[in-house]
Amino acid sequence: MKLSLIIPFHKGAHYLEDCFSSIEEQNLTDYEVLFITNLEEDTTKIEDAYKSRIPLKHLEIGEDESVAAARNFGLQEAKGTYVYFLDADDYVIDHGIAELFHNARSKNAQVTFGKIESSWFKKAGYIAEKEKEEEIEDTWQPELYDHLLPGRCTMLHMMFQRLFLKEHEITFDEGLFFYSELLFMAKVLKAKPTYCGVKSALYIKRKHNDPVRFPALSQMKGKQKEHDFIKACKESIKETRRYKKLAYGFSMEFCDACIKMYTDKIHGLSNHFVTMKQFHLQGKMLLSMSQKVIKKYHGLSRKILNSIMAGNLKKTNFYGDLAIIKAKGPKILKNHTQMNRLIHKFIFKKLKMKNNWVVFESFLGKKYADSCKYIYEYMYNTYGNQYRYIWILDDLSTEIPGNPKKVKRFSLGYFYYIAKSKYWVNNMRQPPWLDKREGSIFLETWHGTPLKKLVFDMDDVHSATPLYKLDVYNQSRDWDYFISDNPFSSEVFQSAFLYEKEKLLEMGYPRNDIMYDPNKDQIAEDLKKELGIPRDKKTILYAPTWRDDDFYEPGKYKFTLELDLERLQKELGDEYVILLRTHYFIADQLDLSGMEGFAYNLSNYGDISELYLISDICITDYSSVFFDYANLKRPILFFTYDLESYRDVLRGFYIDIEKEVPGPLLFTNDEIIHAIKNIEQVKEEYSEKYEAFYQRFCCWDDGQASKRIVEKVFR
Repeated sequence: MKLSLIIPFHKGAHYLEDCFSSIEEQNLTDYEVLFITNLEEDTTKIEDAYKSRIPLKHLEIGEDESVAAARNFGLQEAKGTYVYFLDADDYVIDHGIAELFHNARSKNAQVTFGKIESSWFKKAGYIAEKEKEEEIEDTWQPELYDHLLPGRCTMLHMMFQRLFLKEHEITFDEGLFFYSELLFMAKVLKAKPTYCGVKSALYIKRKHNDPVRFPALSQMKGKQKEHDFIKACKESIKETRRYKKLAYGFSMEFCDACIKMYTDKIHGLSNHFVTMKQFHLQGKMLLSMSQKVIKKYHGLSRKILNSIMAGNLKKTNFYGDLAIIKAKGPKILKNHTQMNRLIHKFIFKKLKMKNNWVVFESFLGKKYADSCKYIYEYMYNTYGNQYRYIWILDDLSTEIPGNPKKVKRFSLGYFYYIAKSKYWVNNMRQPPWLDKREGSIFLETWHGTPLKKLVFDMDDVHSATPLYKLDVYNQSRDWDYFISDNPFSSEVFQSAFLYEKEKLLEMGYPRNDIMYDPNKDQIAEDLKKELGIPRDKKTILYAPTWRDDDFYEPGKYKFTLELDLERLQKELGDEYVILLRTHYFIADQLDLSGMEGFAYNLSNYGDISELYLISDICITDYSSVFFDYANLKRPILFFTYDLESYRDVLRGFYIDIEKEVPGPLLFTNDEIIHAIKNIEQVKEEYSEKYEAFYQRFCCWDDGQASKRIVEKVFR
């Protein structure tokens, strides 16, 4: 047996596909895979799928055993001349393990190492992101000690001669639940192994974007972590004390961590705290170090370290707070939103709350629309001035019936009314840094039945902050009510947001009330006249969604129009006009030069529900608009030119889009034109599927959703 791969597993079976498949791709022959699990999660299904493809050997340890214990057990059971540690949530690119193995044998190296990178994405997503990146100069060096100074100290991406580890009694300290790698590598460095570097062997350390359900060790917090860090650093310095460069590096790592602990957040404004026991352990550790290390620090950093060594926690916190103010104070003073946040926290939240004040916000203040609009109009028409209504808007000139108070988003007034109002009605997430006031009620209306996978049902997050899932989890804990439009949505919202079923309002979407209005035909006629749309032509609504990977930067998106408007005008212009409605995330403005009288850009039109009424056909892709539009029982076409990429890499779907949607999937402009010219045939072909879809997804909409919700939440 030439090679043993050691894989400890604790939790997160969905990570294993990439891990096992990357091993299979190595095309190794004489090797074993020791898969060590504590049985907290069942991995039988994925193991069965790979048993015939890789030599997988299942080993078990106790439920409470640490990853250090699992790795030691793997070393004990390993039969290979060489051993390689691979975490169950990581993967290797191309033939990285095979290349290390080849070099280890040909050069008889005791340690052979490659490159290591981190990624928030599964393997396919990592490769897709890499293909889009510009090449940068590679500064990788084939020197072992340059790769193993603290901060980057890991044995992952390394292959070891098993005899070398055995002769030097190098194992993992099972008393360390955290940071056992630090001490392991200190022992390796102390032994001064022969080594070689292999630039092309790339190990990917998978970061966890779901620290709520599947936290990585680095994302866990608690007293034990602080204790283990101190112990690991102390023992690492002890192991390497003969080698000044290494001992110095480990000492600097500890000092940097101490300084960061007290300069992470303002002490008096956070829940961050250090127990006196931990504080005294830090002091003892610093006092035991060479004072040459301490003298490398200056200013407030030096004062923090000196205060820790003096055993003065109050002074340590003071200098830490001062360092934060010095670093961030000037930026806060120049940033109006940051200043308003402080005023909100320390002044407005102490004012008396008004029980009849209601704040409304739709699409981040961009529009007067969606379910927020229909709830407001029902409340105003039914209860009039019994409530005070406040609308959060970017454009304060937006016309709203009833003359409510209009406030610009993130202005001082925004924070004042958010703090004073008992009710907040929103169709998006609130800012992650905005704490909900005790006693206030947050009504989350959401903005559509989901087709694309959301939050905790997604694997990768491409276009938002990597910790998007954690942000959403924390935000959704503040939602007192969450509106659902159908039983399907209720199931999704429970899994995607980890939301309690008891707090869901299963009452239909207020925004769909207009489609059951007895006067909807007259409303449509009036809207066509207002928008200048020819009454003698039929209307096509094109409402595509955004692409997670098509953006300038997180939070700023773009969109490439794949629909050939010139061809559509030529083929259909005598009978149809087209209304373009892009997603509110999309930043680009559409250029419709030469399309006058045929194409109308209504992306900034407030209420898409009104556009449904004037549309004879809806064309979409993966937007949730078709769930709402189906209430009208009019034809829907799906322009899914990038279906494979969107479904398999970017988001994934909750339903089988190829079998369940109430219209044809079309991939070219030719198919779009043909379907529109034969729309009656399309309607007949999809009539049964359309009816089944309507019964499943439109079953709670009847024009009375606003009434039901207002009576439940406000009355």
